[in-house]
Amino acid sequence: MPGRLPIKGGENMNIKEIKKDIIEYDLYWVLDGVEYGDYQLSILNEGDKVIIALYDDWGSVAYMMDKEEFLNISTTEELKKHINAILYYNYVVHEGD
Repeated sequence: MPGRLPIKGGENMNIKEIKKDIIEYDLYWVLDGVEYGDYQLSILNEGDKVIIALYDDWGSVAYMMDKEEFLNISTTEELKKHINAILYYNYVVHEGD
């Protein structure tokens, strides 16, 4: 569709657009409350760090990584693996504690 803005969040998130917002525009709220499955996803550009935060009705979890490490994520699938690992470790593994 001509003139349509690229989608960069949720199931259709685009790592290239996310990186562009960090590198070219230096946005703080790169993504803010975008649906990601049963969760809301936010990605924050915090100086030399990037924070991936997920929220649901029961709480939230955040993971901070070096900006260079985040910018080395080359595909959207790789980003989703990072996000899913954060969810798995914090919501599934600790649920059994």
